[in-house]
Amino acid sequence: MRVLKHRFNRYLLFALGLLILSGSATFFTLVNSKNVMAADRAFSDIAVDHPVYQLCRHLIEIGAVKPYPDMTLAPFEKISAADWNHALIRIGEHFGRVIPNSAKFESDREISGEAIVRRLQHLVDDECRVASFANINDSRLSAYFILEHCLLDYNE
Repeated sequence: MRVLKHRFNRYLLFALGLLILSGSATFFTLVNSKNVMAADRAFSDIAVDHPVYQLCRHLIEIGAVKPYPDMTLAPFEKISAADWNHALIRIGEHFGRVIPNSAKFESDREISGEAIVRRLQHLVDDECRVASFANINDSRLSAYFILEHCLLDYNE
């Protein structure tokens, strides 16, 4: 009985060691792989599996989404004129086009959901269904989503 118990403990120890080894190998493989990440850069205030990484994938890839200094996205804060204009400039550079000033904002006070839709209508025809975004709010996430949907997904 004692031999059987000793053999069982050795097998259990071996299985535990194998489990730890395979878990460590998997962890280090995934940590060093960019293929499993939702985006090249992860924002500190949202989880890596948050839908924003898919909703704004192209904007993030071309650098149009400018994070705050502490690498936060703050998706539900009001978008600033500087952030909107930066995104438009990066999109224009991506397509090799100049974005008209009529699509940009001069101050943060001008920004509202309706103003975002009106500015976007200066850039695209109605085929991307800009009118369907009539009830959009002025959050960063909403603004980046409408830019992604109408200017990047639409053009590909």
